Amino acid sequence: MNSPLPGSAPTAAVVSNPLWKCSSLFLIALSHSIGWGIRGDFGHEAGAWVAGALSAAAVCLLSRRDDWQHRVAYCALFGGLGWGFGGSISYMFPMSFADSGQWETMLYGYFTLFFEGGLWAGLGAAGTVLPLLMDRDRLTRFFRPFLFVLVAMIINQLTFDVVANFFDVVAANTTGAGGVARHKGPLYWFDSDWVSALWALAGACAFDLWSRKFSKVWLLLLLAGVGAGGGWAVQKGLDATGLTPRVVAMVVVPQGDATAINPETKEPFHPENFVINWPQFFGDYPQHIGWWLGLVIGIGVYFSRYGEWRDDAGLLVYMAVGWWLAFLIMPVFGSIFLRDYGGFRMTPPRGDNWAGVTGVILGTGVYALRNGLAPMAYASAMNFVLGGIGFSTVKIVRQMLLLPGNRELHPDATEAIAKWEHYQRANWHSMLEQSQGFCHGLATAVTFALLWRRLKPVSDEPRTRRWTEVAAVGLTLFFLTYVNVFKNVAEWTKKDHQLVPSLMKAPLLEWINLSADTWFNLAWCAISLAGISLLVVHTRRPLAMIPATWLGKGQLIYVLFLWIMVIADFERSLNGFHESRLVTEGMFMLNASIATFLIVFLPGPSVIVPGQESTGEGRRTLLVLLLGIPVALLIMTGYTALQFKYYGGVKLSTAHYRFGPEALWRIKPILKNKEHR
Repeated sequence: MNSPLPGSAPTAAVVSNPLWKCSSLFLIALSHSIGWGIRGDFGHEAGAWVAGALSAAAVCLLSRRDDWQHRVAYCALFGGLGWGFGGSISYMFPMSFADSGQWETMLYGYFTLFFEGGLWAGLGAAGTVLPLLMDRDRLTRFFRPFLFVLVAMIINQLTFDVVANFFDVVAANTTGAGGVARHKGPLYWFDSDWVSALWALAGACAFDLWSRKFSKVWLLLLLAGVGAGGGWAVQKGLDATGLTPRVVAMVVVPQGDATAINPETKEPFHPENFVINWPQFFGDYPQHIGWWLGLVIGIGVYFSRYGEWRDDAGLLVYMAVGWWLAFLIMPVFGSIFLRDYGGFRMTPPRGDNWAGVTGVILGTGVYALRNGLAPMAYASAMNFVLGGIGFSTVKIVRQMLLLPGNRELHPDATEAIAKWEHYQRANWHSMLEQSQGFCHGLATAVTFALLWRRLKPVSDEPRTRRWTEVAAVGLTLFFLTYVNVFKNVAEWTKKDHQLVPSLMKAPLLEWINLSADTWFNLAWCAISLAGISLLVVHTRRPLAMIPATWLGKGQLIYVLFLWIMVIADFERSLNGFHESRLVTEGMFMLNASIATFLIVFLPGPSVIVPGQESTGEGRRTLLVLLLGIPVALLIMTGYTALQFKYYGGVKLSTAHYRFGPEALWRIKPILKNKEHR
């Protein structure tokens, strides 16, 4: 009897777990590796979305589970966004700590590298698994609060510079403050995304008001006003009694060591030149702190009492509140007690988004365990441990590979250095990133292989709110790509290697003279409008070019997204392309070709897996963390010992100290009269 064709009607069958196959593990890891390498070029949160979307889609397509293949677009969207959180973390500093040659800093570097890699992977798995846990009605309802928060975040991106510049100008006019460096701006706070976290919470609150048809909004205004008035009165009372300086001394900590010697001036740093553990606008507008804090407290009291958080808006609230609690507890208030050690900060003087992201992953886990999404907490914990270990493993492997002809270890061995010069000059940074992506993808493949039979099938009927399918595909193919590809325009219009004019006139119409940014946006809008319009039409009458099966649809999404980003990355590198780029763009092209073949060739016939209701996930989650973190610490200790054995106490050129008199936060703090580093 002939086997059913891939994509044919699913059958109930007892099959072995396809995600444990070597080919599946390899392709999921390769998908993430390609995206992670591309992330290295585009950077930050948006770059990390690429890797998450590709590996999430690969997991669904290779699973052979019919219900998972129905959710390719949803998993790619939320998986990409989940991986994106880690993009806000400064992860190169832990690597520099590991290269310091100072034992305690090296161990600290490897453990923080594990921790940051774990944060990245944990939230990535949580976002990927979310659509596989909700039935269609619950998942599509979740899109409503999600879009409220997404719109709030977009508004933040569009208005951030305008708001910051407005307050900066006011501060400059009133206090003589202000300046061009970002740490002098009123919205600077540990170089973190606190404004984004605030907007996300505002978006969730706006949805709650809308979903309740603005019930009791008068009480919101009343509590906000009472809170603001009470805060103003408290501040006035502290001022009148002379207690304000005492309170300030208790909670404000300069981010630096006043006893350290500035290597540039050979004199001690002036304490007033340090940034503090609070937003810059607290110093620019101290007279407004009371009523601002009171206003926030009043609004918080209202929503904590009357917020209903329908349609799983509570997940977004837990994430945002988790961000704020962790951020305030660790770098803000925690630094009060650890001021002699650079504060409760992971990579001082760099930013502290790691703390907020820690709160997000904890908030996600708590919500999942309380609201019938317990496997999401387990997936997050498992990927945290596996991803963190893999992330740091690549680092020690690279250090061992860099031993031959290492100029810093053997500066006098001129013959050996000359022999290995081409080897040493390779683009090791890109190889590191692609390898870390591969390990993250492998961790994800293992995590979902463990979940493959334990997750009960999710229903996709009735097909309500089909607009969410259009939204998921459209956001993945046109939004996640846009926020990355748009960055290419800045590369094309660089003055030193300008490929595209900064301004261009329209054909025949001389009076239309637009920037390269505007022309790009117009072109992207046209492409997006055409694509989304066709998706809308397809929901009403099937289009021939779109496959009839969910497997085929998912494969089309994967291939389109993959090649949009691979080609965009190649275009980005054209300005100043060099042979060193062959290990990046060349490998992306090769690996993408392999991935394209495998994603079409490998998936077998879709089956209905009789998964069981997961029980005991809370206990399993706790067990993973209680066993995984100590094991990881032992492994990090071993990596530290291995690197110390071969590199000794040599401080490599890119290294920094976290502890001791030469710690970077001591000798090179962020100073108000210097540019931010």
